[in-house]
Amino acid sequence: MTDNQISWKERAEKLPETYEGRADSEDEKEKLKERYRQMQYEPGESIGIVAAESLGEPATQLTMETYHAAGAAQVSLTAGLPRLEEIVDARRNPKTPAMDVYLHEDYNSEEEAKKVARKLREVKFGDLIKKDTLDIMQLKVEYELNKDLLEDYDVDLEDVKSRIKEKAKRAKISTEGDTKLVLESNEDDYDLRDLKDLKTKSEDARIKGIKGIEQVVVNEQDDEWRLQTAGTSLRKTLKIKEVDENRTISNDLYEVKSVLGVEALRKRIISEINDTLDAQGIGVDDRHIMLLADMMTKEGELNGTTRYGIVGNKESILARSAFEETKKHLTTGSLRGEKDDLEGINENLMVGQAVPAGTGLIDLKPGFSDDE
Repeated sequence: MTDNQISWKERAEKLPETYEGRADSEDEKEKLKERYRQMQYEPGESIGIVAAESLGEPATQLTMETYHAAGAAQVSLTAGLPRLEEIVDARRNPKTPAMDVYLHEDYNSEEEAKKVARKLREVKFGDLIKKDTLDIMQLKVEYELNKDLLEDYDVDLEDVKSRIKEKAKRAKISTEGDTKLVLESNEDDYDLRDLKDLKTKSEDARIKGIKGIEQVVVNEQDDEWRLQTAGTSLRKTLKIKEVDENRTISNDLYEVKSVLGVEALRKRIISEINDTLDAQGIGVDDRHIMLLADMMTKEGELNGTTRYGIVGNKESILARSAFEETKKHLTTGSLRGEKDDLEGINENLMVGQAVPAGTGLIDLKPGFSDDE
């Protein structure tokens, strides 16, 4: 038993005496000790294989339901087996990136939540258009904007005009009244195709909000107002003063790693896998999920269970070649003169030796004396 294990055992035994009220009876002491005993495993036990089958078997029971609706406004999120594959394979671009945004206690109201929603949601020029008219003779486009939306998002024509100029440098813009805007090219020689290209680019201009957040749903849950977004931008969202930076989170694992670090990433992997399984009534011991999360983050980076992730980083050339791209790994290893010490499970199986697990972990030799 290592010093670390002894330390934890001593803590488990002393815990009831150290913290008053934590365990004030012999039964509770025994429960703590039993809990510690259950957390241990035998030397040589194949905890990786046990974790793999404990996760793999329930995964076969997951449905192929790709999306589920969250909230009254129907924010769609990837669920079931497709979501589990996204997490385990550490895919860089999730199909439905989303954030759960929580507010500080001082801003816990419907009105404040809607204000934050307006700050978050990306509003493009095309979203504000009520009617547009293309004048093919004068080669210009006339827009009539939705006055209610302009007031709701607290923007005026000058804001719109400046944003369009940032996106479309060749645009010549004039305004008429409070809701009318005329668009044409500032070049002397242009045709209808040029005008249509300019029109498309202008309508894609971002007027307000955070880039990438297409939709925001405001919900009340347990007397608390929170927001759910379709699209993510965690770094910019956390800078908004009303947002609770301690609880707001994204389902984009790479974004979590970039903004919050690898420890937060590890915890998020565990939470995402648990949430995906719990949604379909499947329970898996946390220790198996924690082991997977540890393997995915132990290098300080995010590595999925793919040929370029965890498998591709194995030291054993035989273990790498056992999982796809066999010829590539064997050829590369030969050219580099790599040596395989046969310390793992896969490589020993491949050469027909006893694997270093269970009873195969320990070498027993008889100690015969000279007299015998």
